[in-house]
Amino acid sequence: MADDQVFIFASLKPRAGKEAGAETLLRGMCAPSRAEEGCVFYNLYTPRDGSGTFHFFECWRDQAALDAHREMPHYKNFRENLGDLMDGPPEAHFLRAVEFES
Repeated sequence: MADDQVFIFASLKPRAGKEAGAETLLRGMCAPSRAEEGCVFYNLYTPRDGSGTFHFFECWRDQAALDAHREMPHYKNFRENLGDLMDGPPEAHFLRAVEFES
């Protein structure tokens, strides 16, 4: 089952002065994404040092679940508003499980 799962680690850096708006937008992705049928987990992190970068670590049941996520209204809203708040595009890494414990 883990072989089909899609893991994503994405980093997003807010523009100076846009940190609060960026955090609101990013937090707004969590609950509706977690409610999606194909979501295994969807978590948002920021470094303890207060550097302001945000990191999503998410897992989707399979590629079809990720594709469905990208068609959701909350995802489309996120993509539409991301550019005004971030200092560049997200840096996303698509991962496969090597050593995995569920």
